[in-house]
Amino acid sequence: MSKPTPLLPCIALFLIIPSMLACGGGNRQLQSLSISPATASTQVQFTAIGTFSGSGHTSAVSALWWPNQPWTYPPTPIPQVITLSSTGLAQCTSFAPAGTYMIWAVAPVDPGVPLSQVSMTTPQVVATAQLTCP
Repeated sequence: MSKPTPLLPCIALFLIIPSMLACGGGNRQLQSLSISPATASTQVQFTAIGTFSGSGHTSAVSALWWPNQPWTYPPTPIPQVITLSSTGLAQCTSFAPAGTYMIWAVAPVDPGVPLSQVSMTTPQVVATAQLTCP
């Protein structure tokens, strides 16, 4: 009498494992970006939240933070009315005129691209939030 061969379980694993790897693979792309909170006053830690293609999965992502429209540089320095760290911590300065200021976050579409290599030609997603100074 011969032993039953484990052929069927082997075939099943052969088919299941590649599909599982594809679900968590490096092919996901950043589809959209939002900032949480969308509005804040005086001082806040902003967080960039990305939505990824395929699964619609959302999670915090690394982003470049800007106190003005990304990739634009004014020809003359403007007084800094807010401070904005590389991690998204924003704060009104003591000499900031009362008003609402736009905060920008930029993240690469390909999450494998390091922020240090992002340029204005890198495919990217942009989001905005508002900081209100009293």
